[in-house]
Amino acid sequence: MSEAIDEDLERWEESSGPAPRQLDARVLLRPIATLDYPKNPIALPPSTPVGKALETMSSKNLGAVLVVEEGRVVGIFSERDALRKGLWSGKQLDAPVRKFMTKDPETLTPHDAIAMAMNRMGVGGYRHVPLVDAERRPVGMLVMRDIVRYIARFFPNQALNVPPHSIHDPPERNVEGG
Repeated sequence: MSEAIDEDLERWEESSGPAPRQLDARVLLRPIATLDYPKNPIALPPSTPVGKALETMSSKNLGAVLVVEEGRVVGIFSERDALRKGLWSGKQLDAPVRKFMTKDPETLTPHDAIAMAMNRMGVGGYRHVPLVDAERRPVGMLVMRDIVRYIARFFPNQALNVPPHSIHDPPERNVEGG
């Protein structure tokens, strides 16, 4: 059994490059640029109707879009903004996205450390953080799942070979007679 696991791990390493065997703080000090994140985020002007922004997010399977004016990030509009501000009711879909976006969101650069991104996302409760250059022009969008994928590389067996049920979601028992 152990040989089969070792062979699978070797094949995985050959196909995806060697994964570090141990997670230590240095891997979290690497720059965000180390991660695989969307380099060309969808950017809409503040005058975009909310309905169009939601349609764009849905068609591209995105949780957020950047709001950009004169080439600079001025906001972010996320699925969470839409839910919290009652847009699920279908009203105000013609209103401009500027009315519902999160204004002047916290941003990072691709040169910032992954640990900094984890801190900002954890403390602020963000799932999306715009990545910008020195002039606040968008260069990417960091999504929490990008960080999770990165960390999962250090624990492939534990992260990818999870049993189908846990103590929180046990399989239903077929109990006869009550």
